[in-house]
Amino acid sequence: MQLPGQNPPWTPNPNAPPRPPDVEHHLPGDEPPQPGQEGKRPQPKIDTAQVKRDADQLAKLADEIPSSVEQANKGVVSKDLNDQLKRIEKLSKRLRRELFQ
Repeated sequence: MQLPGQNPPWTPNPNAPPRPPDVEHHLPGDEPPQPGQEGKRPQPKIDTAQVKRDADQLAKLADEIPSSVEQANKGVVSKDLNDQLKRIEKLSKRLRRELFQ
């Protein structure tokens, strides 16, 4: 029973041509992995010497921060503290980019 204002139920057109099967569309580089390569992505070349230098510099800067913060708690803020923190941030971002992309 159909109430006023309602549309009738949809019925397929028996004279319409058949629909082609649904095809999945993939973007370039979105192909399924080949057998034996599941979960593997091509690894970019990493400059291990530069990564090591950055990590060493990051560790050195990080070791200096607690004493600078302790001095800041006493009311004496090192003029280099802000620069050290910015350098730590830049180094950590660069390391993440090199190692995880």
